[in-house]
Amino acid sequence: METIFNVFEVLQIAEKIEHNGAKFYLKTAERFEDPEIRDTCYKLANWKARHQKILAQRRKRVSEKTGEFGTFDPDNYVLSNPHVMAGLAVFATEPGSLNKPLKRQDRPQIFKDAIRRAKEAVVFYDGLKDFTRDQACKDTIDAIIKEETRHIRLLTEELQQK
Repeated sequence: METIFNVFEVLQIAEKIEHNGAKFYLKTAERFEDPEIRDTCYKLANWKARHQKILAQRRKRVSEKTGEFGTFDPDNYVLSNPHVMAGLAVFATEPGSLNKPLKRQDRPQIFKDAIRRAKEAVVFYDGLKDFTRDQACKDTIDAIIKEETRHIRLLTEELQQK
């Protein structure tokens, strides 16, 4: 059976990706004693958490307006489960890999990594369009891509400031 996502599910995937990103940056911050690097990671985590909240509010409005919720296909667990789909993107890591020490990083390297991850998110969301039901889904993904592109621009500006 072919998996096709509705707007509710697309927002659920995006929300989980932002949650994973916030968690990733919080765990990264814990690994550094340098206050500037920790502050940078906390700033990125806060950014992700705020975006997650916005997506959750949007998902709630969609659900209230359309009565749409997610669907689950037990024969296609990976593709029909938004949480699993989100785990395939951007902040996906091997089990336990967040517990391994990071390579020596400085503030510019953290921003470069955040830019790379935002670019990967754009690629993921662009591919997700092939698994959507209608124009509303594609429009939702385009709005998410626009926001990720804005993040790339802001991160690049932050990187160039130092």
